[in-house]
Amino acid sequence: MKIKTLLLGTSLSLIPQFVNAQCVATTDCATLGYTETFCPNGKGIKCPFGDKWACPSTETEFCEKYGFKYDCSGTGYASGSGMPCNNKYASCTCASGYEWKDGKCTKQAVVLGQCTGYAKNCKIADVLYSDGTCSAGVISGKTPIGVVVYIGGDGCGQALALEGVGSYPWSTENVDIPDLFNYINAPVNDFDSCENTKTVIDYSYKQYGDRASEYYPAFWVIYNYAPSSIPETKGKWCIPAGGVLDSIYQNKTAIDQSLIRINKPSIDNIVSGSWSWWSSSEGSDYDAWNWYPPSGSFGSSNRKHYKSYFCPVIEF
Repeated sequence: MKIKTLLLGTSLSLIPQFVNAQCVATTDCATLGYTETFCPNGKGIKCPFGDKWACPSTETEFCEKYGFKYDCSGTGYASGSGMPCNNKYASCTCASGYEWKDGKCTKQAVVLGQCTGYAKNCKIADVLYSDGTCSAGVISGKTPIGVVVYIGGDGCGQALALEGVGSYPWSTENVDIPDLFNYINAPVNDFDSCENTKTVIDYSYKQYGDRASEYYPAFWVIYNYAPSSIPETKGKWCIPAGGVLDSIYQNKTAIDQSLIRINKPSIDNIVSGSWSWWSSSEGSDYDAWNWYPPSGSFGSSNRKHYKSYFCPVIEF
């Protein structure tokens, strides 16, 4: 008598075995190799007369082979991503403030001076600290460097410095800066503070090299600015665009309260006698937009070579 051997993928229901030199049929799934409760993703053969399966490997080995190895539990974890395999996941969903990196949920890195999306965890008028965190109240032991004045729909924010940098001309020449949009009306929809600033910095250096600060003094003063508490932010501060200045006015009461809470002057007094501030929003070849803190209004008739005040912002 020829004996057929069980192959993965066959549909044999009875496998003959020799018992006491007699050929008998067995209906015991475990004896025939059907030992698993289920096979992940349906891989394998179900016992024809029971609820057990024969799988290409154990459930644990199979799941690990295809990357299902994370419990997704502990600090910084919200849940597993996708369907589980043997109660484990291929990746995890991280809690707010954490990101999935190198196979684990780690504290989300905040880099001051560039958009990280971290501002979605903050709100306007929060205090921004040197470690990139923000809070509505004062946190002992942390160093405040600004107050949040704008948060975009992309989770990118800008914070206003706690000090002004003085009064300087926007420019000493009448030039329409290439790649810088000219606003005919008040630039309340311009939020590109740092992009505007970078555009002018790049243009001026390309034109004048090391003498660029003579032609665009305000932008280079801002470029070289950094609070003494966080000098590594040098080159990362920007002249606020018109829309950011408008956001400051719209939220002025709350922002003033935060400034006062950390013993800093209010918006109207952040620079002594600051009757108007320059924005980085351009009007034409000969003028740029001014902003008036007490009224929140804008003026475009101020020639670029006139002096006006600056208070920088930083992205985060």
